[in-house]
Amino acid sequence: MDKLKLYIASALFILLTVAKLLFPAQLDTLRREAGRLGGGETDYKGTVEAIGRCLSDRDFGDKLVAVFREYTKEETEEIT
Repeated sequence: MDKLKLYIASALFILLTVAKLLFPAQLDTLRREAGRLGGGETDYKGTVEAIGRCLSDRDFGDKLVAVFREYTKEETEEIT
């Protein structure tokens, strides 16, 4: 399952990169429209600051493992 996720993510990355290289103007227009529909301008500075705070957290690695690990059926039932 992990390899499938990796293949899908890689394929999406390659597809978007090729599309950006072949159709830069169209994708830029699409990005602006998606931003407008999504609620306006993105706060890039705030995003970078939040990422920095997360990466500097001592327990970041443990939190990352907890988020991306697979849950057992019993754990999933407890959460929901």
